[in-house]
Amino acid sequence: MGIFSKTPKPNPKISFEGVEFTFQRDHEWWEFTYRGTEFCSFEPVLTLPTKTQLDSILSTLESLMPELRKRLEKGLSEWSDSKLDDGETYSVDVKEFTRDGTFSVSWSGGASWGDMGVEYTIKDRAILDESWGD
Repeated sequence: MGIFSKTPKPNPKISFEGVEFTFQRDHEWWEFTYRGTEFCSFEPVLTLPTKTQLDSILSTLESLMPELRKRLEKGLSEWSDSKLDDGETYSVDVKEFTRDGTFSVSWSGGASWGDMGVEYTIKDRAILDESWGD
């Protein structure tokens, strides 16, 4: 560290009812983990769903997971050597949930995926949209 370098400020955190919320300064988004699932909101203001709503999101994800995995496998097979269960992770974006009941699930980070990722938009226990990109 040089003479004029400043130590970076830590990201602001809020802890509420056992859940820690972190604001990521670098790209201005919120993240938190609830019942083992990473949630995020890419808005400077986090409008938090209730725990009941978060539980409903997780229940929806659980029921849709076989269909989501099937779509992931199909999409990955169209992208050369990319494969499922290759270290990828997913997160749930809740920025629209309190407004209109939609949320999105994004997968990325598989070792064979490169910069590729996919986002599914979900509402009322149904997959409304699928968007692949890198």
